Amino acid sequence: MVPEAIAALDSVALPKLALYGTPESYATLPPRPHWVHDEPHEDRMIVHIAAGNLEAARAIWHERQSWHAGKSFPPSSRAHRWQTQLAAVAEPLMAGDRPALAKILHDWETANVRGTVLEPYWEPTPFPLER
Repeated sequence: MVPEAIAALDSVALPKLALYGTPESYATLPPRPHWVHDEPHEDRMIVHIAAGNLEAARAIWHERQSWHAGKSFPPSSRAHRWQTQLAAVAEPLMAGDRPALAKILHDWETANVRGTVLEPYWEPTPFPLER
């Protein structure tokens, strides 16, 4: 089992980790439907927004919003988080409002770091969306 785990790390995990350095490189990860290591579409949408590729983000929004519309998910579920993300970015994404999208992303980033051991070391930086 150890050799299989090492092979999976070498062939799947490490190449992907190398791409996590910037939103632009992360967004280049090819989609692999029904693959356990694939990033969910909603997460890819957020990465496309951060990278400044609003057309790609809109395409995912339109595809996934219809799946989430009118449904209720448990508050602690990933589906609820995705539904909340889709709703939060809908208006500024469709309007191409980059400053509003950047504020949303910065607010989420701050909320994710606040109260963690990383908080004393964290420094917010602009997203490629803002350049």
